[in-house]
Amino acid sequence: MRCTRYVAVNEQIIFEIRLHWVVLVRVLLEAAAALVGAVAISVYVAVHGIGARFLLMLLWCAVLVVVARLMWHLLGWHRTRLLITSSRLVKVSGIISVRVQSLPLSKITDLSYDLDPTGRAIGYGKFSLETEGDHKNQLESIDHVPRPDRFYLLLCNGIFGDSPEPAVDE
Repeated sequence: MRCTRYVAVNEQIIFEIRLHWVVLVRVLLEAAAALVGAVAISVYVAVHGIGARFLLMLLWCAVLVVVARLMWHLLGWHRTRLLITSSRLVKVSGIISVRVQSLPLSKITDLSYDLDPTGRAIGYGKFSLETEGDHKNQLESIDHVPRPDRFYLLLCNGIFGDSPEPAVDE
């Protein structure tokens, strides 16, 4: 899904990314645990000859719900995009109803990001933006941004003008 429909005629997309895949880990582990548990219980019931067809059907229906929840989160992750354009930072998200949030780069007065140990190991960071005025924007804090060094340099380039070209990932 290219997000060109949310970009004005006089804007150019500089960078477009999804959030880091780590946002899916919890729901993925929950689905895997439910599936393994259901298989283990089904095998136990089959081996011991316990007649619990109705309970097994309920168990597998619950697993189906958990897997559907995983698919919903996966689709939500796939449809969530962060864009740096020539004049704005834009976040597009949503499955049924689309939400577009934008923040003009000219309003950003301070920019920082944090890397916790897990983020350093697998490559994501949390960005904090300060803007002019007293209002709060949900884009002032963005979690799970992949390749934070590159994102930081590209965002700095958009805010402050020409900055050095980001180093090539090795």
